[in-house]
Amino acid sequence: VAPVHRIYASDPRFSFILLANNVGKRKAQIAAIRSSSGDLVLNVDSDTILAADVVTKLVLKMHDPGIGAAMGQLIA
Repeated sequence: VAPVHRIYASDPRFSFILLANNVGKRKAQIAAIRSSSGDLVLNVDSDTILAADVVTKLVLKMHDPGIGAAMGQLIA
């Protein structure tokens, strides 16, 4: 956590949520979503590899008021 925090702490686009205990991935994600302030949330894991244009494509889809969620293609 310390190296990542050191790099991004002064960037207002990022915030850190430090939980007292290891509560597991799902509960940590819920805590992060609840504390988010943006219009959209992008959930990735440490092993997620994103194509260069994936965020732009997902954001464009989410501008449609008839769409409540969007996801990319999962290749396992």
